[in-house]
Amino acid sequence: MTYPPQQPDHTPTIPAPQPQPQPWVDPTGQPYPPAQQPAAFPAPPAKPSRRPIIVVAAATIGVLAIGTIGYVVWDGYIKEDSGVAACKAMRDGKSPDGSKDIGDDEKITEAQYREVREVFEDSRHEKIREHGTALMDVAWQVSKLPKGQEMGALAYMGPLTTHMSGLQTACADQGVIVDLNKD
Repeated sequence: MTYPPQQPDHTPTIPAPQPQPQPWVDPTGQPYPPAQQPAAFPAPPAKPSRRPIIVVAAATIGVLAIGTIGYVVWDGYIKEDSGVAACKAMRDGKSPDGSKDIGDDEKITEAQYREVREVFEDSRHEKIREHGTALMDVAWQVSKLPKGQEMGALAYMGPLTTHMSGLQTACADQGVIVDLNKD
């Protein structure tokens, strides 16, 4: 039996996969010396170190803590309290803000009133703050009475006496004896 001639097979042949050479061997299959081994796969980039950030953060926190503690010590123990300084100024015959005392005939300005009141407001001592600001408020109200109505000041005698003696006591509690009834 004769078979018809066969047609050439035109199916493409796929070559068998060739093993890929390992990056640590040369083309002949011999391993490279360790110092000459090529990097087939580059090493992943090193993670950036967080140590500098941690050091800077710790240093910043340390500086802030030291600064805060220093300020608290300075403001609470080293710096003289403004209310106690006002008591000392009044003891020495000066205005509570430390300036020369104004005469009895002179009217105090609003700026002077606010400045002296602020001295007492800033005090750490509650009683000095309470009586000092109240005394300045009463004195300001009395100074604002119109001419010819000076008898209206009698309405302020009760609060004036209360806060004057309260301020004297508060100053004495801090070791400063103030005689507000000087001649």
